[in-house]
Amino acid sequence: MKIGKKFTSACQKITMALLCLFVPSFMSAGPNITLGLTGTVFKDDLDNFMKLEQYLEENTPLGVSVIFSKTYAQMISLIENKTVDVAYVCNSTYTKLEQNKTGKLLVIPIVAGVDQYYSYTIVKKEAPFAKLDDFKDKIFAFTDPDSNSGSIAPKYYLYTNGFGVEGFFHRSIYTFEHGESIKAVLEGFVDGASVDSIVYHTFMEKYPEAKGKLKVIQILGPFANSPIAVRQGLSEEVFEKLQKTLSTMHLNKKGREILAKMGLDRFDVPSTQNYEPVRVMIEYLEQR
Repeated sequence: MKIGKKFTSACQKITMALLCLFVPSFMSAGPNITLGLTGTVFKDDLDNFMKLEQYLEENTPLGVSVIFSKTYAQMISLIENKTVDVAYVCNSTYTKLEQNKTGKLLVIPIVAGVDQYYSYTIVKKEAPFAKLDDFKDKIFAFTDPDSNSGSIAPKYYLYTNGFGVEGFFHRSIYTFEHGESIKAVLEGFVDGASVDSIVYHTFMEKYPEAKGKLKVIQILGPFANSPIAVRQGLSEEVFEKLQKTLSTMHLNKKGREILAKMGLDRFDVPSTQNYEPVRVMIEYLEQR
């Protein structure tokens, strides 16, 4: 059976149907908060997100609802208008929230012992491409216009290496989710794609039959990991409860299982993470 057909699962269909729709929370004695998720996470694993919601409710006095946004820009809007209280966002999204003074770091994901990730350019195993330069007049998939690994970093590379983006590709598309970009390469809809390294490795663990069908031809980065952030104005009490609960998940058996399915070791309290390189790339591209 083709890999693409396997992905057309009931879980995936439900996930897509729930885009931008709230998932009712369990009854809770404490305040209710909304957790926002974007293409930064692997949307095929809906059940795991529900387990994360339940974990937060079991380990805090908070009631939790989950909302998926279709785009990173939409998530920024949801955070800024206070529809979303806490969100797992791309580092470029956080950079914009920080610039607008509408977001605050809560925790940083740790993967393979480090707080950094990369932008991977991926192709089929037999493809002749060696780097982004080789995609002239080819079909290429970006993730989201505001995704660092899936759009900003590769576009910045192309511009600063004398290629640009307009007129470079035969055609480029946005999939709006890293997993969808990976599938687009697998199924031959595009010649290549740029994706989040964490999502890529999580995908390979979830679907090991794909390992021999794809290869990474270029790595950009490292960049500070995409964080979980909260909206400005969230109460300090709620902030502290969330930060403590998330940063100790790895000490709990159920918490470790959820983290493992997300491809993470643990969440850490923010320390020396530097998002300045991403801000510089965003500003450079905005001037183009």
